[in-house]
Amino acid sequence: MEKLTIGKMARINGITEQTLRLYDKINLIQPCEVNPDTGYRYYHIKQCAQLDMIQYMKALGMNLTQIRECFENQNIEQFKEVLHMQKHNIDQQMEDLKHAAKTIDRAIEGYKRYEVAPREETPVFEYQKARRIFCYDTKINAYSYGMEYYEQVLRALKKNYVLHHFPMSYFCNVGSIIRHDYFMRRDLMATEVFVFIDDEFKTSDSVEIIPEGMYVCLYCDGFNREEEGLKKLMDYIFTHKYKVVGDCISEILVELPTSSNYDRKAFFKLQVMIKR
Repeated sequence: MEKLTIGKMARINGITEQTLRLYDKINLIQPCEVNPDTGYRYYHIKQCAQLDMIQYMKALGMNLTQIRECFENQNIEQFKEVLHMQKHNIDQQMEDLKHAAKTIDRAIEGYKRYEVAPREETPVFEYQKARRIFCYDTKINAYSYGMEYYEQVLRALKKNYVLHHFPMSYFCNVGSIIRHDYFMRRDLMATEVFVFIDDEFKTSDSVEIIPEGMYVCLYCDGFNREEEGLKKLMDYIFTHKYKVVGDCISEILVELPTSSNYDRKAFFKLQVMIKR
C-alpha cells in the first residue's frame, strides 16, 4: 500500500494541509498512520472517498458538526432531515436575494428619478400606479420634533416591521402620511410612518394600498425643506381648487451618501392624489 503524505493527499483532493489537520483534530477523518518519531501524517488512497463525501455535504450547505454526526450515526433519516433543513435554508436565501434584487431595481429607479426631478420646488402632475405600504402609527406628530425624534420613530417602525417578517432590504424606502382630513385643514400632522413593500404581501391591519391615480407632486431636497415644501403643495392645491381625494404622502425618494455621522441627506417626493 502506497502511503500518501498529508501534502500529497491535500493536493490530489484540491484542499489544504490545514484543512486535513482540522479534520483530524475534530475526528472527522484521521490519518491511517502517524509516524511516532516525526509526527508525520500518512493517508490511504481509499480515504479520498470519505473526503469526496465531506466536500459533497459541504456543497449542500452542511457544517462540519452536522457532517461528523452523520458519519458517526450513519443514520439515513437524520441525513434526510439535515438535507430538508438545508433545502429550507437555501429556499429562504433565494427569497431574500429576490427581494434584494427588487430593492436594487427600486433604488436604481429612484436615483434616475432624482436626476431628472425639478429642483425649484415647483408642483408637477404625475400619474402613479397603486403602491403597497406597511404602516405604523407612532401616535406623535413627527413635525412637532426634530431629527433626533425622527430617528426614534424609525427605530419603532423597524421593530414593528421586523415583527411582521418583511424583508429588511426594503427598509430604505420609507415615508410619512398626513391623512386627508388633516391636509384639508392645512394641519401638518403626521403620526404614521411607512415602508413601501411588494404587491405579494397581503393587505392587513398594518398593510394598506396607496391608490392609483393623478397626483400633484413636489420634490424637495433635505429634511429642512420638507415642511416648507408641504406648505407650498397645500397653497398650490387650494389656490387652484383641486379636489383632494387621498392622503398626503411624503416619500423619501433616495438617500444620498454623506460624510456626516449625524445627518441624513434625503430627497423627498411630496404627493397628493387629486381630481381636476
